[in-house]
Amino acid sequence: METPDIVLFFGRFHPIILHLPIGFLVLAFLLELLSRMERFRVYRPAVGLALFLGAASALVAVILGLMLAEGGGYGEELLNLHKWLGIATVVLAIVAFLLYRKRSKQENPTLDKVYVSTLSVMVLVLMGAGHFGGSLTHGSDYLTQYMPNPLRKVAGLPAKESKEVKLITNLEEAVVYEDIIHPIIDSRCVSCHNPDKKKGELMMHTAEALLAGGENGDIFVPGDPATSEMLVRVHLPEEDEDHMPPDGKSQLTDDQIALLTWWIDQGASFDKTVAQIEVNEETQLVLNTLLDPNANKSEVEVLLASEITPADKQLVSSIQQRGVMIMPLAEEVHWLQVNVPRSASADSLMSELGKAAEQITWLDLGNTATTDEALKAISSFKNLTRLHLENTQVTDAGLASIAELPYLEYLNLYGTQVSNEGVQQLAQMPNLRKLYLWQTQVTKEGATQLQEANPDLEINMGVEEWKAVKADSAVALR
Repeated sequence: METPDIVLFFGRFHPIILHLPIGFLVLAFLLELLSRMERFRVYRPAVGLALFLGAASALVAVILGLMLAEGGGYGEELLNLHKWLGIATVVLAIVAFLLYRKRSKQENPTLDKVYVSTLSVMVLVLMGAGHFGGSLTHGSDYLTQYMPNPLRKVAGLPAKESKEVKLITNLEEAVVYEDIIHPIIDSRCVSCHNPDKKKGELMMHTAEALLAGGENGDIFVPGDPATSEMLVRVHLPEEDEDHMPPDGKSQLTDDQIALLTWWIDQGASFDKTVAQIEVNEETQLVLNTLLDPNANKSEVEVLLASEITPADKQLVSSIQQRGVMIMPLAEEVHWLQVNVPRSASADSLMSELGKAAEQITWLDLGNTATTDEALKAISSFKNLTRLHLENTQVTDAGLASIAELPYLEYLNLYGTQVSNEGVQQLAQMPNLRKLYLWQTQVTKEGATQLQEANPDLEINMGVEEWKAVKADSAVALR
């Protein structure tokens, strides 16, 4: 049997009225506590008035709540908890008022204890009713959603999950529903369509729930977005009572609507990837906005785009006083580039430079008296991306330390004594892309072997020799 409109009409006043009993009953409890102190005893007569108004307004709120519940759309378990705690609040408020009246006529310690106990239990039950009422309206995690993790730990709750948007690193392999559509529905629809709050008997928190539909049947028609109810409602004017999401909730963006339309138009698959579905130019532009901006960047680019704590100013000043050029890589960044002059002793400087090893990403020791001994400390410069060692005394022994640098992208060994055997230590460096070996003891054969081990590596041995190395490597790879 359909609920009469008049019942639902009055039921809608429940959220407005329920604040009255909360205020009156909590006020009665606080006044009772205060009136037990001699200086505030004058407030005792007000306790009865607050209890009476609280009990009366609580009764009205319960009646309106029962009317509102007739409209359905709420999880049965939460609804029953809220309903019976609300009814219990009314009963306890009435009992507390009667006990207050009786206590006023006779001084009885036992009666007073029963009265205070009833009043205290009433407040606790009122809090429970309010909590479950908020959960019905805003979700079961309404109170704890923004609770800091230290408090969650004390309360025995799991750590709060990050609500940051999950960016996609590989668009072609992304599962359309799981990686693109579900996050939209979760952020815009699930708060009103979940097991605890089933507006229109519809849940949208899982694929199974979406397929089950609501009281009006299916909410989407695969291949036909124009007649799919979920999109029809999205396109209604916001002032229309059937518009979704409802007024006051975060609305879908144009991009989100476009993605939902595309998903339904392409058959509303729950397991296909982007690569398996036709994507037009407009949709591709929207999909591109979901890509992780670091997805196509090299590790070195990601590193240099990240934040780093600034180096100690006194240390930088001390190094500069030794004639070393040390300065930021760019404006408003803390990454440092260092250029050691020929006159400076690189071996003696390495210890001091090592104190800023975290921030130094470009290091130029070229044309200095740098030896293998100095390079023993280079492995601590984990964020080094460019290293100049041209015309230094470095040999194969020094390359072992260099091979430990995870982000090194550029290495200049021009004019050093490194050989075929030594440079093979560099074969497994993940980010090395440019290597200068002109006028070293490395032969074309040694360079070819290194090139085969790392096809992305560009080895510069002089123009003609480099062409020969590339040609030999291409033949070997075939």
